[in-house]
Amino acid sequence: MTTQETSSQTNLEAKTFKLDPAIHRRILNFLNEAVQPEDLARERVLPPNPEIDPIHEDNPEELKLKQRNILDFEVAKEILEFRDQEYPLGFRNLRELLSLKVFDRRHLNALLHHFSNMFYGSWAVFPQSIPRRGPGGYDGVVHAALLHTGKVLFITADETTMLWNPDDATPAAFEDPINQPHQVPDAAAGYSVLCGGHSFLSDGRLLVLGGGGYGPHSKAKWGYKFDPTSKIWTRTAGSMAHARWYPTTLTLGDQRIGNSHEILVVCGHGGGDMEIYDEASDSFSEVTSGDDKPFPNLYPGLHLLPNHSVFYSRTGWASAGAGGGPFAGDDQSGYFIFTGANTGIWNSIAPVSPSMPDRTKGMSVVLLSNTAPYVRILVVGGADASTNNTYEIIDATSLSPAMNWGPAQAFPDGEHRSLCSAVVLPDGNVFVCGGIQRSNSPCTMFNPQTNSWSPMAALPSIRDYHSVALLLPSGQVMMAGWNNTSIEIYSPPYLFGGARPIISNAPALVHHGQSFVIESPDAPSIVKVVLVRPMAVTHETDTEQKVLEMPYIHDHVNPTRLTLTAPHGGHPHSLAQQGYYMMFAINVNGVPSIANWIYLH
Repeated sequence: MTTQETSSQTNLEAKTFKLDPAIHRRILNFLNEAVQPEDLARERVLPPNPEIDPIHEDNPEELKLKQRNILDFEVAKEILEFRDQEYPLGFRNLRELLSLKVFDRRHLNALLHHFSNMFYGSWAVFPQSIPRRGPGGYDGVVHAALLHTGKVLFITADETTMLWNPDDATPAAFEDPINQPHQVPDAAAGYSVLCGGHSFLSDGRLLVLGGGGYGPHSKAKWGYKFDPTSKIWTRTAGSMAHARWYPTTLTLGDQRIGNSHEILVVCGHGGGDMEIYDEASDSFSEVTSGDDKPFPNLYPGLHLLPNHSVFYSRTGWASAGAGGGPFAGDDQSGYFIFTGANTGIWNSIAPVSPSMPDRTKGMSVVLLSNTAPYVRILVVGGADASTNNTYEIIDATSLSPAMNWGPAQAFPDGEHRSLCSAVVLPDGNVFVCGGIQRSNSPCTMFNPQTNSWSPMAALPSIRDYHSVALLLPSGQVMMAGWNNTSIEIYSPPYLFGGARPIISNAPALVHHGQSFVIESPDAPSIVKVVLVRPMAVTHETDTEQKVLEMPYIHDHVNPTRLTLTAPHGGHPHSLAQQGYYMMFAINVNGVPSIANWIYLH
């Protein structure tokens, strides 16, 4: 071996020893799961990044020809032969490849690039663990809501509430509210907001309805409101007619009736029994006509559509707990149309059939677009192990009893997902994580533009029953729960695509349909600006996620300015209800800014 070859080999060994463990694991899985050479020469959709891909230094022209290939066919063939002869149980470390002469720095660089964080994203553990402060016997969190102050409100498994600051990694990251719900005057003795439902009010307060925690559930008839600014809990003036444990809450369109701001509450203990909370009167009224859907599911998957209808995605919980299905009677989708203040009618679609997967303990999200199809609903996973490795999509732009779900399609990774989380990111992609009961469980990303899935960095911990995943203003995803005191932070691939654009100036308040200006030194490179509704999630479920893309105009006189149009959608503003939103600017490389909070009025 020449001096140059020895130096090159030494550099290769040094680079191999310093591999990020997650990237190393992905590369080893890729090499060990391959059956034929073509498996190691597959194409990737994204082009190489010259900032992290040293192959450019070696042979730029060759790279242009092979930039979509991971390994050359002949090299892939020799790697498989070497593996099968010397390591029949699979490679344990990339160093074992160094004795193969055809494997050099160019090939290592190719593997490092294609399995890097810019394709898969990266997980990190938040330095501080979630403390136990309440009377309950379990650890971790069960509910998480992103407040417009930037802090996250946790309702914990030990039946207390606390605030977490994602920007503070010191021990002071966790803060107690001024009071706890059970300390509110006239609060029911022994009552807990754990296992309730929650939605944001028009002024940014969080309303938690029902609950009851570990019991007694019969007391769970009240609503409790948390003010992010004063950090104080208060109780609603009136109570609900029904006790509710595992209910779904859904913010209705503004001014549906008069000047009202309303929240629909459904289910709890396996019954329909819909009620409406009115923010102005701080009281509840029952839906008196048309409330005839029994909802065998707890936490039924309900979504408010832009046309003001309430859509049932047939997801939900059936019985509480992490147990599997199938659960009979949970596959009847439908939509509810209000015909009056407290009346309406359910319209059934997609009748139950043996070919339709049971989506109990699956998750659903609404996908909005400025181009057709304008409104779609994605459903993933479920409790039935025979079908929960699939997903479905329905076009809900126009509703009719004749509409139906598209065919169930298998996840490309073949994984079975029950109780998984689904988070809609600022770029419109859907990040699916958790719901697999093993460490280093695979995560995946759905791209609504291409209707395709891509593997993402594996989740280091098990996150199953009682898990929460939530989008942060940083564009990262927080994950916690499953009797686990740690918080893990996921940085999606877009955070490894280069410098982030900056919103240097933006109004704090805009009106529906209003034109307004934001300023950014990166304005010429910005291609999309979106409003994202903050999440309030429990038991993996948040049915109110939405990402709204706003029309914009570049200012050719002042290149640092963009003129945007706030969403409207017509009264009663079911497309974008009054309240606080995160505003992200996204550049030509798909990289989002840190969010600015803006109030839509």
